[in-house]
Amino acid sequence: MNLLKGSVLLKLAALAVAIMMYFYIHNEIYNTENDSATDASYKLIKLTAKNLPVKVRLETTPPDGYKILDQEVTVTPSHVTAIGPEALLENTLNASTSIVDVSENTKKVTKRVPLESVAGIHLVGDPYMVEVVIPIEKIDSDKGPAEQSQPVSPDNFTGTTTQ
Repeated sequence: MNLLKGSVLLKLAALAVAIMMYFYIHNEIYNTENDSATDASYKLIKLTAKNLPVKVRLETTPPDGYKILDQEVTVTPSHVTAIGPEALLENTLNASTSIVDVSENTKKVTKRVPLESVAGIHLVGDPYMVEVVIPIEKIDSDKGPAEQSQPVSPDNFTGTTTQ
């Protein structure tokens, strides 16, 4: 105890060490809080909801001589709400229907189809069904090949959706 009574230099050194220790501990606490907010495991636990557009999966084409009017393909509802871990939903761009087969259809097709499920993501409604309308028309034989539209494939489908 006698050391602290006499020397002003020791008192200033003790004060300096205490101040440095305060800022060091404060900085460690701040960094720990920021690291936990960006930790990927945190995103697996945190549930969130996201409104996703519905994408129609057409893996087949109509019979020869017929085409899908891809700009007029509709799905109702056009958006669904998905609930799941933030880490899974942040990279999810859409909800897909099950495959719609139009290989034997020669006129407009209206089907109720389920949405594909993804592990860890719950779509509101159980099971969630959507109505898909796919207009098909006969290719006019008077038109040359350049005027006929290309059949719809999964790569070039750009159908519209309605609510």
